[in-house]
Amino acid sequence: MFDPGMLRYIVLQHIAEQSRHGYELIKLLQKQSGGLYSPSPGMIYPMLAMLEDLGQVSAVSEGNKKLYAITRQGQEFLDQNRAMVAAIEKQIAVRCSDGAQQVRERLHLLRDAVCNRVREHQLLPDQIRQIEDVLDKALTEIQAL
Repeated sequence: MFDPGMLRYIVLQHIAEQSRHGYELIKLLQKQSGGLYSPSPGMIYPMLAMLEDLGQVSAVSEGNKKLYAITRQGQEFLDQNRAMVAAIEKQIAVRCSDGAQQVRERLHLLRDAVCNRVREHQLLPDQIRQIEDVLDKALTEIQAL
């Protein structure tokens, strides 16, 4: 859903709203995407370390966790890039709209139906070709939209 450049802006924006822990950011991004995206710790924690190295966030240790807060330099960076942040937030809203989510749900249902049919039934070669034909036709029609 995000390339690392986009993620940087969104993470910084969320920290600007209030100080946050890395795990809290993961859950917040998951919620923001309607459950469609959950960044891995392997994406979030290096991003937070980079933001800290850039002086855009500061971290305070709280036991085995760190609480990240935006710095003046980080806020200035966000202020200079308001249009970019707004564009990314709009893109997230579109990708996570009800319509987009319904399409993804149908895709998952289709995938499950095909996998279940192939796994649970001993299909004849002709039946496998029929499934391939249906999938090829759907692919062609979607690409033509």
